[in-house]
Amino acid sequence: MGNILTPIAVWFGRQDATRENSHLVVTVDRWLDRVTRGRVPLLRVAGLPTLTLHVPGRRSGAPRSTPLLCASWGNGLVVVGSNWGGQKTPAWVHNLRAAAEGEVEVSVYGARLVVDVRQLTGDERDSAWSAAVRVWPNYEIYARRTSRELPVFHLTPRL
Repeated sequence: MGNILTPIAVWFGRQDATRENSHLVVTVDRWLDRVTRGRVPLLRVAGLPTLTLHVPGRRSGAPRSTPLLCASWGNGLVVVGSNWGGQKTPAWVHNLRAAAEGEVEVSVYGARLVVDVRQLTGDERDSAWSAAVRVWPNYEIYARRTSRELPVFHLTPRL
């Protein structure tokens, strides 16, 4: 993990009040991502690896952009549909599952690229989950807060 702010971010992320007010965190993160053109997402300020997921809305088809924590795994990145451990699956997960091939992009440090997406299961999920927990230990707390299995997605650059 990255800098002096990382432990503070991890502590903040495990608080129930943070989950209850997560919309405020997301709003600030989206604003910062937009004004810096993807170069400085909120969690990156805290030394955490992030990306912005770009995927069409499953119903509207309108472009949706969501800043997310990520972890390196295999030949790409993994993201976890945790929703802070809430019972509701995040909307971006539904959009990702509904997206057609070639419709999903990520921005990392301002560079935008098309990615292939796979939801992981079994041993692959376990391995990717371990990589994600090394980056954000709170995923373990979030998994205990909910009865749903937190989905793990592998994003790889499209060749």
